[in-house]
Amino acid sequence: MRHRLALLLWAVVATACGPTAPSDDSIDTLDYVLGAPETWPRFGPTNHHQHQTVEGNRVCWTKYTLPWSYECWRWDGAYLYHDVDHAIDGNRRWEHYRFSDGRWLPRRLAKRGTWTLELPQNRMTWFDAECHAEPERLAPYRVEAWYAGSSNAGGDLGVRDVLVLSYQPNFEGGEPDTQELFWFGKGVGWFKWTRGGVSVAFNQFGGVARTPAPLCARDFQF
Repeated sequence: MRHRLALLLWAVVATACGPTAPSDDSIDTLDYVLGAPETWPRFGPTNHHQHQTVEGNRVCWTKYTLPWSYECWRWDGAYLYHDVDHAIDGNRRWEHYRFSDGRWLPRRLAKRGTWTLELPQNRMTWFDAECHAEPERLAPYRVEAWYAGSSNAGGDLGVRDVLVLSYQPNFEGGEPDTQELFWFGKGVGWFKWTRGGVSVAFNQFGGVARTPAPLCARDFQF
């Protein structure tokens, strides 16, 4: 009787804490977004270096072996969320932004079809190097995701089940070539990113394992 009661309690807790029950028709996207620690850091054919760190329910990727160049996502039982982008192009070191909504991926994704979410009322807060916030501004976006089946991730990663995430800022009238695609391999995490005619892969083992720096320049010691 005690054994049956313990099993029942475990089932209730597992259901409450996690996403919906898995099935052969869907995937847990976290299995694709998070790569096994032994597969990081990595680099690619264009010498782009990237490293993954995970703490609690938050994952960050440092880029170019620079501790102040990174982005982080977080998750719960329903969604993955875009938390902060601290890797702004154009030599704008330490500047970063956050979204008011930030929903990025569902935790469970059907293996067939494309999942789509449009957030026309999402807002962005931009911060300067000293973490002073600019006035909040409208930043609508659309995200789509699909299970792409098995594909060769290249480099040291080989054939993997693949998840693709599409991010389109200002989807109701944005500039051309602004769509970003994120490619994830089951068990190895993020391995490729594309935008317009730019494609960056990081699928070879090795490189520098940098952890993310603080958000503000004043707090950084190297």
